[in-house]
Amino acid sequence: MKENDFVKAKIITIGDELLLGQVVNTNASWLGEQLNANGFQLVSVLTIGDGEKDIMDALCSCNDVDIVIITGGLGPTADDITKPILCKFFNTELTLNDDALENINEIFRLRGSQMTERNRLQAFIPKSCSYIPNRFGTAPCMWFEKNDTVYISLPGVPFEMKSIFTTELIERLKNHFKPTPYARRVIMTTGVGESFLADKIQQWEEALPDFMSLAYLPQYGMVRLRLDARHEDEKFMQESLDSEVEKLKDLISEHIFAYDDRPISEVILNILKDRKQTLSTAESCTGGSIAKMITSIPGCSSVYKGSFVSYATEVKENLLNVKVEHSVVSKEVAEQMAVGVRSIMKTDYALATTGIAGPDGGTEENPIGTVWIALATPNCVIAKRYNFGKDRQNNIERSCITAFEMLRQYLLNN
Repeated sequence: MKENDFVKAKIITIGDELLLGQVVNTNASWLGEQLNANGFQLVSVLTIGDGEKDIMDALCSCNDVDIVIITGGLGPTADDITKPILCKFFNTELTLNDDALENINEIFRLRGSQMTERNRLQAFIPKSCSYIPNRFGTAPCMWFEKNDTVYISLPGVPFEMKSIFTTELIERLKNHFKPTPYARRVIMTTGVGESFLADKIQQWEEALPDFMSLAYLPQYGMVRLRLDARHEDEKFMQESLDSEVEKLKDLISEHIFAYDDRPISEVILNILKDRKQTLSTAESCTGGSIAKMITSIPGCSSVYKGSFVSYATEVKENLLNVKVEHSVVSKEVAEQMAVGVRSIMKTDYALATTGIAGPDGGTEENPIGTVWIALATPNCVIAKRYNFGKDRQNNIERSCITAFEMLRQYLLNN
C-alpha cells in the first residue's frame, strides 16, 4: 500500500456512451458503495471514452492508489480495445486462456447456440493477468499487479460486473489487502434546512473523533446525515458510533425520522401498522406522488386504502364534495379534500395537497410554489401553507415529504 492508513481505490469506467449521457454510469456508484462498505477508501472516479490514448493516460495516472477497478471495453466488437491496451501497459501479450475458452463454450452450450470465432477471441487475454471467471457472460475479468497496485478489469454489463465482484472479487481484495474496518450510521432528518442543521450540530460535529467524518446529503425536503468511521478496533468503532448518534439525538431529535436509510413514507406506514390505523390521500398538485411513495413499499395495503388524484376542480367538487368558493389553492379546499377522502375511504387519517407546482400559473394571491397541505384526523383537521419556489419537481417532492412529516409529528404527539 502507498500509505499505512487506508487502502485507496480508484474506479475507471470506459465508454463513449457514458460520456455522451446515453447510458447512466450506475457501475461507478455501485462499486463505490461496495468498496466503502468493505473498508476500502474510494478516492476518485474517472470516466473516459473508448480512445486508446484516453485509456492509457488513465492507467498511467493510478500510481497513487492501491486498487484500480476498470469497467467496460471488453466485448466482442471491434471498438472494444481494452485488452490490447492492457497488454501495452503491462508489457505482455494476448494468449489463449483455456479456462476462459471453456467458460465461453459452457455459456453458449447453456444458451443452445454455437460459439462464433468472434466470441472465441474473447478467450485471448493478457498473459500476465490472473483470469477470474464470468459465469454470466463471455467478457473476462482480469487481475493484474504492478508496483504494489492491483488492477482489475471488469465487464461493463452491470449484472455481469456485480456478479463477479460479489462472488469472487471482494473476498480476494479483502484477503490481499486486509483493509481497515469501516462502519457508518445514517440519520434521516426533515423539517430543517442543511445550513440550519449544521448550525445546530456544529459543536458536536467539531468534537467528533479523528477517525469519524460527517457528510450532509440534502434531498428534496430532507437532509441525510452520514457518519463514517474507520478504525482498527471494530468493537470500539461501533460503540463510538452508537455513542455519537445518541449525542446527536439529544440535539435534533425533533427532526430525526429514521436512524437508517429509509424513506419517510416507510416510517409512517410502520407507525400506522403498529397502531392498526389506516391512511388515505387526496392529491392535486402532487399528482399521485404521495400514493406512489406509499405503494412502492411492500405490505402497504394493510394501512393504505387509496387515493383520489383530483387535479381538476370538477373532480374535487364531484368526487370529494369540495365547495370551491374562491380559489382551489386555499386552506378551505385543502381541508375539505382531506375530510372528503377520509370519509369516503373510511380511514383514520387522510392527507391532501393543493397548490401551484409551476413553472407558470401563479397569481398575486398564490404565487408559483404555493402549496396547502391538510391532515384530517379523528379529532381535528390541520392545514398549513407553504411556498417551495418555482421548480416544479422540487415543489412536488417537497410537498410529499412535508405532508408525511405533518402526519408523523401528529402521530408522535397523539
